[in-house]
Amino acid sequence: MAMSAGADVSSRPMNRRKLMQPSVHLSLQVSEDLLPRFCLLAGGGFTFLVQTGCTVHDLLCGQLGIPAEYLVGRVQTIFLNASVVDDSRTASVPAGATIALSAAMPGIAGIMLRKGSPYAPMRSRISHVNRDSTGQAPRRDHVVLKLFNMLQRELGPPMLRRGVQVSGRALADLFRGRTRVFHRGILSARFDEEPISPDVLLETDWTGRDVFLRMQTRQHEETELYDPRRGA
Repeated sequence: MAMSAGADVSSRPMNRRKLMQPSVHLSLQVSEDLLPRFCLLAGGGFTFLVQTGCTVHDLLCGQLGIPAEYLVGRVQTIFLNASVVDDSRTASVPAGATIALSAAMPGIAGIMLRKGSPYAPMRSRISHVNRDSTGQAPRRDHVVLKLFNMLQRELGPPMLRRGVQVSGRALADLFRGRTRVFHRGILSARFDEEPISPDVLLETDWTGRDVFLRMQTRQHEETELYDPRRGA
C-alpha cells in the first residue's frame, strides 16, 4: 500500500473521547497467508496503552518492541501529531498522541519528509518542535500508531500477534466484500473468550465498537500477547 505525500499520514492527536479500553476482545487463529490482509488495519491505526512523556524512540523501541536498527535504517518518515520528526530521540510523546511511520517515499516530497532531510528547512512549518524543553509529564495513556507502505507487512504481523486495539468500523470495512477469502483463512475465533464460527464473525456488525484484536497463526501459537489492562 503506497503512501503518497497527500495521504493522511499527518497523525493528528486522537480525540480524547476515544481514549478508552476496548469494549470487546477478538482472538483469531488464521492461515499464514491471511495475516497480511489484517495488516491493512495498521493504516487506520493500532491503539496501545503505554507510558507517555517519553521520547518517540523510547516508545517505539522500548515499549512497542521495534528494533532500534530498524527504526534508524528502515523507517524514513515519522509524524507525531501532524508534525515531521527529525530526531526520534528528542521528540517527546504527549498523552493521546498519534504517530505515523513510513518507509522511504518516492519523489521530492518523499525526500523532503524524511527525517534529517537536507530539505528540512523547506518544511519547517510542519517540522516537530518540543513545546516544553523539560518534556511531557509521564503518564499511562493511549497512543495510536499508524503504519504505511512496506511497514504494514513488516511490523504489522508481530503487533497483531501481540495484540492491538482497532476501530470496529475499520474491521467491518476490512471484511466487507471479502467474505469468501476470510471465511477460508480464519481457522478459529473467540469473541470475549467464547468460541464463535467464522460465519458469525463475518456477519457481526462491528461498527461503533472498539475491538482488542490478537491473532495467531499455526507457526506462532506461543506468542506472548499484549494485555490491554497492563499496557505495553
